[in-house]
Amino acid sequence: MSVGRHTLVLLDRPAWFLPAIEHEEMVKIGGEALVGWARLGESREIDPANASLGLPAAALSRISLAYVARAKHTPDVVERMAHDADAVMVTSAMVTAEVMDRLPKLRVIGRPGIGYDVVDVEAATARGIAVFSAPGFCAREVADHTLMMALALARKAPVLHAAIRRGVYERGLASPMPAPYEMTLGLIAFGEIGREVAARAKPFGFSLLAHDPFVAPAVANQYGVTLVGLDELLTRSDIVSVHAPLTTQTVHLLGAREFALMKRTAYIVNTARGAVIDQEALISALRNGTIAGAGLDVFEREPLEADSPLARMENVVLTPHTAGMSDSSQIAVRHRTSRNIAAALVGQWPETRDLINPQVKAHPRQHSAG
Repeated sequence: MSVGRHTLVLLDRPAWFLPAIEHEEMVKIGGEALVGWARLGESREIDPANASLGLPAAALSRISLAYVARAKHTPDVVERMAHDADAVMVTSAMVTAEVMDRLPKLRVIGRPGIGYDVVDVEAATARGIAVFSAPGFCAREVADHTLMMALALARKAPVLHAAIRRGVYERGLASPMPAPYEMTLGLIAFGEIGREVAARAKPFGFSLLAHDPFVAPAVANQYGVTLVGLDELLTRSDIVSVHAPLTTQTVHLLGAREFALMKRTAYIVNTARGAVIDQEALISALRNGTIAGAGLDVFEREPLEADSPLARMENVVLTPHTAGMSDSSQIAVRHRTSRNIAAALVGQWPETRDLINPQVKAHPRQHSAG
Protein backbone atom coordinates (compact mmCIF):
# COMPACT_ATOMS: atom_id res chain seq x y z
CA MET A 1 0.00 0.00 0.00
CA SER A 2 1.26 3.46 -0.87
CA VAL A 3 1.63 6.22 1.69
CA GLY A 4 0.57 9.85 1.71
CA ARG A 5 -2.40 11.58 0.17
CA HIS A 6 -3.55 10.06 -3.10
CA THR A 7 -4.08 12.55 -5.92
CA LEU A 8 -6.34 12.00 -8.91
CA VAL A 9 -6.09 14.60 -11.68
CA LEU A 10 -8.78 15.01 -14.33
CA LEU A 11 -6.80 15.93 -17.42
CA ASP A 12 -9.20 17.26 -20.01
CA ARG A 13 -12.07 18.83 -18.12
CA PRO A 14 -12.32 22.64 -18.34
CA ALA A 15 -11.20 24.67 -15.34
CA TRP A 16 -14.75 25.37 -14.19
CA PHE A 17 -15.69 21.70 -13.96
CA LEU A 18 -16.60 20.48 -10.47
CA PRO A 19 -15.14 17.02 -9.71
CA ALA A 20 -17.53 16.38 -6.83
CA ILE A 21 -18.20 12.74 -7.69
CA GLU A 22 -14.54 11.88 -8.21
CA HIS A 23 -13.60 13.68 -5.00
CA GLU A 24 -16.30 11.78 -3.09
CA GLU A 25 -14.74 8.46 -4.09
CA MET A 26 -11.15 9.59 -3.49
CA VAL A 27 -11.90 10.94 0.00
CA LYS A 28 -12.80 7.39 1.03
CA ILE A 29 -9.11 6.48 0.70
CA GLY A 30 -7.81 9.74 2.09
CA GLY A 31 -7.28 11.23 -1.34
CA GLU A 32 -8.45 14.12 -3.48
CA ALA A 33 -9.61 14.81 -7.02
CA LEU A 34 -8.39 17.89 -8.87
CA VAL A 35 -9.00 19.41 -12.29
CA GLY A 36 -5.79 19.81 -14.26
CA TRP A 37 -6.69 23.04 -16.03
CA ALA A 38 -7.80 24.64 -12.77
CA ARG A 39 -4.43 23.69 -11.25
CA LEU A 40 -2.73 25.64 -14.03
CA GLY A 41 -4.66 28.75 -13.07
CA GLU A 42 -6.62 28.85 -16.32
CA SER A 43 -9.63 31.12 -16.57
CA ARG A 44 -12.87 29.83 -15.11
CA GLU A 45 -14.83 31.55 -17.87
CA ILE A 46 -17.01 29.38 -20.07
CA ASP A 47 -15.63 28.68 -23.50
CA PRO A 48 -17.15 30.75 -26.36
CA ALA A 49 -19.34 27.94 -27.67
CA ASN A 50 -21.12 27.43 -24.36
CA ALA A 51 -21.29 31.16 -23.71
CA SER A 52 -23.11 31.64 -27.02
CA LEU A 53 -25.82 29.30 -25.75
CA GLY A 54 -26.23 31.30 -22.58
CA LEU A 55 -25.35 28.34 -20.37
CA PRO A 56 -23.84 29.26 -16.98
CA ALA A 57 -20.95 27.21 -15.64
CA ALA A 58 -22.98 26.27 -12.57
CA ALA A 59 -25.57 24.58 -14.76
CA LEU A 60 -22.97 22.66 -16.73
CA SER A 61 -20.55 21.54 -14.05
CA ARG A 62 -22.47 18.68 -12.45
CA ILE A 63 -22.78 16.35 -15.45
CA SER A 64 -21.19 18.30 -18.29
CA LEU A 65 -19.49 16.49 -21.15
CA ALA A 66 -17.40 19.55 -21.97
CA TYR A 67 -13.71 18.87 -22.58
CA VAL A 68 -10.68 20.90 -23.51
CA ALA A 69 -9.53 20.13 -27.04
CA ARG A 70 -7.09 17.23 -27.38
CA ALA A 71 -4.56 19.36 -29.23
CA LYS A 72 -3.97 21.47 -26.11
CA HIS A 73 -2.81 18.45 -24.12
CA THR A 74 0.84 18.39 -25.10
CA PRO A 75 3.20 16.31 -22.93
CA ASP A 76 4.52 19.54 -21.40
CA VAL A 77 1.02 20.69 -20.40
CA VAL A 78 0.05 17.30 -18.98
CA GLU A 79 3.28 17.15 -16.99
CA ARG A 80 2.56 20.56 -15.49
CA MET A 81 -0.97 19.67 -14.44
CA ALA A 82 -0.30 16.11 -13.22
CA HIS A 83 3.37 15.89 -12.23
CA ASP A 84 2.40 14.68 -8.73
CA ALA A 85 -0.61 12.57 -9.73
CA ASP A 86 -1.03 9.02 -8.51
CA ALA A 87 -3.84 8.63 -11.03
CA VAL A 88 -5.33 10.48 -13.98
CA MET A 89 -8.77 10.39 -15.51
CA VAL A 90 -8.90 11.08 -19.23
CA THR A 91 -11.48 11.21 -21.99
CA SER A 92 -9.92 12.66 -25.13
CA ALA A 93 -6.33 13.62 -24.27
CA MET A 94 -3.66 11.16 -25.41
CA VAL A 95 -1.79 9.33 -22.65
CA THR A 96 1.32 8.12 -24.44
CA ALA A 97 4.46 6.42 -23.21
CA GLU A 98 6.16 9.83 -23.11
CA VAL A 99 3.39 11.24 -20.93
CA MET A 100 3.65 8.27 -18.56
CA ASP A 101 7.38 8.72 -18.23
CA ARG A 102 6.89 12.37 -17.32
CA LEU A 103 4.55 11.42 -14.46
CA PRO A 104 6.76 9.39 -12.07
CA LYS A 105 4.02 8.79 -9.47
CA LEU A 106 1.37 7.68 -11.96
CA ARG A 107 0.00 4.23 -11.14
CA VAL A 108 -3.56 4.26 -12.49
CA ILE A 109 -5.25 5.63 -15.60
CA GLY A 110 -9.04 5.74 -15.76
CA ARG A 111 -11.16 6.45 -18.80
CA PRO A 112 -14.85 7.01 -18.04
CA GLY A 113 -16.02 5.53 -21.32
CA ILE A 114 -16.21 2.33 -23.30
CA GLY A 115 -13.24 2.78 -25.61
CA TYR A 116 -9.67 3.33 -24.44
CA ASP A 117 -7.81 4.05 -27.67
CA VAL A 118 -6.47 7.33 -26.21
CA VAL A 119 -4.26 5.32 -23.84
CA ASP A 120 -1.16 3.39 -24.91
CA VAL A 121 -2.14 0.27 -22.99
CA GLU A 122 0.98 -1.64 -23.99
CA ALA A 123 3.20 1.12 -22.62
CA ALA A 124 1.11 1.32 -19.46
CA THR A 125 1.35 -2.42 -18.90
CA ALA A 126 5.12 -2.37 -19.37
CA ARG A 127 5.34 0.29 -16.65
CA GLY A 128 2.96 -1.46 -14.26
CA ILE A 129 0.29 1.22 -14.69
CA ALA A 130 -3.30 -0.03 -14.42
CA VAL A 131 -5.80 1.10 -17.08
CA PHE A 132 -9.53 1.13 -16.41
CA SER A 133 -12.41 1.82 -18.78
CA ALA A 134 -16.16 1.28 -18.41
CA PRO A 135 -17.37 -1.22 -21.00
CA GLY A 136 -21.10 -1.20 -21.64
CA PHE A 137 -21.89 1.71 -19.33
CA CYS A 138 -23.95 3.63 -21.89
CA ALA A 139 -25.03 0.86 -24.26
CA ARG A 140 -28.69 1.78 -24.02
CA GLU A 141 -28.06 5.47 -24.61
CA VAL A 142 -25.86 4.79 -27.65
CA ALA A 143 -28.47 2.39 -29.02
CA ASP A 144 -31.18 5.02 -28.59
CA HIS A 145 -29.02 7.60 -30.37
CA THR A 146 -28.22 5.17 -33.16
CA LEU A 147 -31.85 4.39 -33.82
CA MET A 148 -32.73 8.09 -33.66
CA MET A 149 -30.22 8.79 -36.42
CA ALA A 150 -31.28 5.77 -38.46
CA LEU A 151 -34.95 6.74 -38.35
CA ALA A 152 -34.19 10.40 -39.05
CA LEU A 153 -32.30 9.41 -42.19
CA ALA A 154 -34.86 6.83 -43.26
CA ARG A 155 -37.66 9.38 -42.90
CA LYS A 156 -35.63 12.07 -44.76
CA ALA A 157 -35.73 14.37 -41.74
CA PRO A 158 -32.43 16.19 -42.48
CA VAL A 159 -33.37 16.98 -46.09
CA LEU A 160 -36.93 18.03 -45.27
CA HIS A 161 -35.84 20.10 -42.26
CA ALA A 162 -33.22 21.93 -44.34
CA ALA A 163 -35.76 22.61 -47.11
CA ILE A 164 -38.29 24.15 -44.75
CA ARG A 165 -35.62 26.36 -43.22
CA ARG A 166 -34.92 27.60 -46.74
CA GLY A 167 -38.61 28.37 -47.21
CA VAL A 168 -39.26 25.31 -49.40
CA TYR A 169 -42.38 23.40 -48.38
CA GLU A 170 -42.29 20.43 -50.75
CA ARG A 171 -43.53 16.97 -49.81
CA GLY A 172 -42.07 15.51 -52.97
CA LEU A 173 -38.59 15.80 -51.45
CA ALA A 174 -39.54 12.87 -49.22
CA SER A 175 -39.46 10.46 -52.15
CA PRO A 176 -38.09 7.84 -52.40
CA MET A 177 -38.92 6.80 -48.86
CA PRO A 178 -39.30 3.08 -48.13
CA ALA A 179 -40.81 2.20 -44.77
CA PRO A 180 -38.53 0.82 -42.05
CA TYR A 181 -40.28 -2.56 -42.32
CA GLU A 182 -39.05 -2.73 -45.92
CA MET A 183 -35.45 -1.89 -45.01
CA THR A 184 -32.41 -3.84 -43.89
CA LEU A 185 -30.28 -2.54 -41.04
CA GLY A 186 -26.71 -3.84 -41.00
CA LEU A 187 -24.68 -3.72 -37.78
CA ILE A 188 -20.89 -3.69 -37.98
CA ALA A 189 -19.94 -5.40 -34.69
CA PHE A 190 -22.50 -7.13 -32.52
CA GLY A 191 -21.42 -6.54 -28.95
CA GLU A 192 -23.51 -4.98 -26.19
CA ILE A 193 -24.42 -1.86 -28.14
CA GLY A 194 -25.16 -3.72 -31.36
CA ARG A 195 -27.49 -6.05 -29.46
CA GLU A 196 -29.29 -3.12 -27.85
CA VAL A 197 -29.75 -1.56 -31.29
CA ALA A 198 -31.15 -4.82 -32.64
CA ALA A 199 -33.63 -5.06 -29.79
CA ARG A 200 -34.87 -1.54 -30.52
CA ALA A 201 -34.93 -1.88 -34.30
CA LYS A 202 -36.88 -5.13 -34.39
CA PRO A 203 -40.28 -3.60 -33.45
CA PHE A 204 -39.95 -1.17 -36.38
CA GLY A 205 -39.78 -4.12 -38.73
CA PHE A 206 -36.19 -3.77 -39.93
CA SER A 207 -34.55 -6.90 -41.29
CA LEU A 208 -31.33 -7.26 -39.32
CA LEU A 209 -27.83 -8.27 -40.41
CA ALA A 210 -24.57 -8.13 -38.48
CA HIS A 211 -20.90 -8.62 -39.19
CA ASP A 212 -18.80 -9.74 -36.24
CA PRO A 213 -16.23 -12.54 -36.52
CA PHE A 214 -16.18 -12.91 -32.73
CA VAL A 215 -19.88 -13.66 -32.26
CA ALA A 216 -21.48 -17.07 -32.70
CA PRO A 217 -24.50 -17.38 -35.02
CA ALA A 218 -26.55 -18.81 -32.16
CA VAL A 219 -26.09 -15.55 -30.20
CA ALA A 220 -27.14 -13.43 -33.16
CA ASN A 221 -30.14 -15.65 -33.78
CA GLN A 222 -31.47 -14.82 -30.31
CA TYR A 223 -31.91 -11.23 -31.51
CA GLY A 224 -33.34 -12.11 -34.91
CA VAL A 225 -30.05 -11.14 -36.54
CA THR A 226 -28.27 -12.93 -39.36
CA LEU A 227 -24.45 -12.91 -39.35
CA VAL A 228 -22.85 -12.23 -42.73
CA GLY A 229 -19.52 -11.12 -44.15
CA LEU A 230 -18.74 -7.41 -44.28
CA ASP A 231 -19.09 -7.11 -48.05
CA GLU A 232 -22.45 -8.86 -48.03
CA LEU A 233 -23.68 -6.62 -45.22
CA LEU A 234 -22.66 -3.51 -47.14
CA THR A 235 -24.28 -4.74 -50.34
CA ARG A 236 -27.60 -5.72 -48.77
CA SER A 237 -28.16 -3.03 -46.13
CA ASP A 238 -30.25 0.10 -46.50
CA ILE A 239 -28.72 1.49 -43.33
CA VAL A 240 -25.25 0.52 -42.08
CA SER A 241 -24.54 1.21 -38.41
CA VAL A 242 -20.99 1.13 -37.05
CA HIS A 243 -20.33 -0.24 -33.55
CA ALA A 244 -16.77 -1.54 -33.90
CA PRO A 245 -14.05 -0.46 -31.44
CA LEU A 246 -11.07 1.42 -32.82
CA THR A 247 -8.09 -0.93 -33.15
CA THR A 248 -5.23 -1.28 -35.58
CA GLN A 249 -7.47 -3.69 -37.51
CA THR A 250 -10.46 -1.35 -37.71
CA VAL A 251 -8.82 1.97 -38.64
CA HIS A 252 -10.46 2.99 -41.94
CA LEU A 253 -12.40 -0.24 -42.02
CA LEU A 254 -14.84 1.63 -44.25
CA GLY A 255 -13.35 3.55 -47.15
CA ALA A 256 -13.94 4.24 -50.84
CA ARG A 257 -14.09 0.56 -51.75
CA GLU A 258 -16.67 -0.20 -49.07
CA PHE A 259 -18.87 2.79 -49.90
CA ALA A 260 -18.88 1.68 -53.53
CA LEU A 261 -20.41 -1.62 -52.44
CA MET A 262 -23.36 0.09 -50.77
CA LYS A 263 -26.64 0.96 -52.42
CA ARG A 264 -26.87 4.50 -53.73
CA THR A 265 -29.99 4.84 -51.57
CA ALA A 266 -28.22 3.59 -48.43
CA TYR A 267 -27.22 5.51 -45.31
CA ILE A 268 -24.39 5.08 -42.83
CA VAL A 269 -24.54 5.79 -39.09
CA ASN A 270 -21.47 5.96 -36.84
CA THR A 271 -21.76 6.18 -33.06
CA ALA A 272 -18.56 4.19 -32.41
CA ARG A 273 -15.22 5.83 -33.27
CA GLY A 274 -14.61 8.32 -36.05
CA ALA A 275 -11.48 6.72 -37.48
CA VAL A 276 -13.27 3.45 -38.24
CA ILE A 277 -14.48 5.42 -41.28
CA ASP A 278 -12.13 7.12 -43.74
CA GLN A 279 -13.70 10.56 -43.37
CA GLU A 280 -12.39 11.95 -46.65
CA ALA A 281 -13.72 8.91 -48.50
CA LEU A 282 -17.07 9.39 -46.80
CA ILE A 283 -17.22 13.05 -47.84
CA SER A 284 -16.50 12.02 -51.43
CA ALA A 285 -19.16 9.31 -51.32
CA LEU A 286 -21.74 11.80 -50.05
CA ARG A 287 -20.77 14.44 -52.60
CA ASN A 288 -20.85 11.99 -55.49
CA GLY A 289 -24.11 10.33 -54.50
CA THR A 290 -22.39 7.00 -53.92
CA ILE A 291 -24.50 6.77 -50.76
CA ALA A 292 -27.58 8.78 -49.79
CA GLY A 293 -26.61 10.22 -46.41
CA ALA A 294 -24.99 9.78 -43.02
CA GLY A 295 -25.60 10.14 -39.29
CA LEU A 296 -22.38 10.88 -37.42
CA ASP A 297 -21.78 11.29 -33.70
CA VAL A 298 -18.02 10.76 -33.99
CA PHE A 299 -15.39 12.06 -36.35
CA GLU A 300 -11.88 11.19 -37.41
CA ARG A 301 -10.69 14.45 -35.86
CA GLU A 302 -12.60 15.90 -32.93
CA PRO A 303 -13.92 18.46 -32.60
CA LEU A 304 -15.15 18.50 -36.19
CA GLU A 305 -13.57 21.39 -38.06
CA ALA A 306 -15.94 24.34 -38.48
CA ASP A 307 -15.23 24.39 -42.22
CA SER A 308 -15.76 20.66 -42.74
CA PRO A 309 -17.93 19.89 -45.79
CA LEU A 310 -19.95 17.58 -43.54
CA ALA A 311 -21.30 20.59 -41.65
CA ARG A 312 -22.82 21.99 -44.85
CA MET A 313 -24.43 18.83 -46.22
CA GLU A 314 -28.21 18.63 -45.99
CA ASN A 315 -28.29 14.81 -46.07
CA VAL A 316 -26.20 14.45 -42.90
CA VAL A 317 -27.17 14.40 -39.21
CA LEU A 318 -24.35 15.53 -36.90
CA THR A 319 -24.01 15.40 -33.10
CA PRO A 320 -20.88 16.18 -31.02
CA HIS A 321 -19.99 12.74 -29.58
CA THR A 322 -23.01 12.71 -27.28
CA ALA A 323 -24.53 9.32 -28.11
CA GLY A 324 -23.66 7.92 -24.70
CA MET A 325 -25.02 10.85 -22.77
CA SER A 326 -27.79 10.88 -20.24
CA ASP A 327 -27.71 12.45 -16.81
CA SER A 328 -27.79 9.01 -15.23
CA SER A 329 -25.11 7.46 -17.42
CA GLN A 330 -22.63 10.26 -16.83
CA ILE A 331 -23.06 10.25 -13.07
CA ALA A 332 -22.82 6.47 -12.93
CA VAL A 333 -19.68 6.21 -15.05
CA ARG A 334 -17.89 8.86 -13.02
CA HIS A 335 -18.61 6.97 -9.81
CA ARG A 336 -17.61 3.67 -11.41
CA THR A 337 -14.31 4.90 -12.84
CA SER A 338 -13.18 6.88 -9.80
CA ARG A 339 -14.17 4.01 -7.50
CA ASN A 340 -11.99 1.64 -9.55
CA ILE A 341 -9.10 4.10 -9.46
CA ALA A 342 -9.35 4.54 -5.70
CA ALA A 343 -9.47 0.80 -5.08
CA ALA A 344 -6.41 0.13 -7.23
CA LEU A 345 -4.42 2.89 -5.53
CA VAL A 346 -4.75 1.15 -2.17
CA GLY A 347 -4.13 -2.32 -3.56
CA GLN A 348 -7.75 -3.47 -3.37
CA TRP A 349 -7.95 -4.59 -6.98
CA PRO A 350 -11.61 -4.70 -8.06
CA GLU A 351 -12.70 -7.94 -9.69
CA THR A 352 -14.12 -6.36 -12.80
CA ARG A 353 -13.76 -6.44 -16.55
CA ASP A 354 -13.13 -2.70 -16.31
CA LEU A 355 -9.42 -3.42 -15.73
CA ILE A 356 -8.00 -3.55 -19.24
CA ASN A 357 -4.59 -4.92 -18.29
CA PRO A 358 -5.07 -7.24 -15.27
CA GLN A 359 -1.50 -8.52 -15.60
CA VAL A 360 -0.28 -5.35 -13.84
CA LYS A 361 -1.65 -6.71 -10.57
CA ALA A 362 1.40 -8.97 -10.46
CA HIS A 363 3.88 -6.12 -10.98
CA PRO A 364 2.27 -2.74 -10.23
CA ARG A 365 4.29 0.42 -10.52
CA GLN A 366 5.63 1.31 -7.12
CA HIS A 367 4.77 4.57 -5.43
CA SER A 368 7.43 7.19 -5.92
CA ALA A 369 8.08 10.12 -3.69
CA GLY A 370 8.73 11.98 -6.95
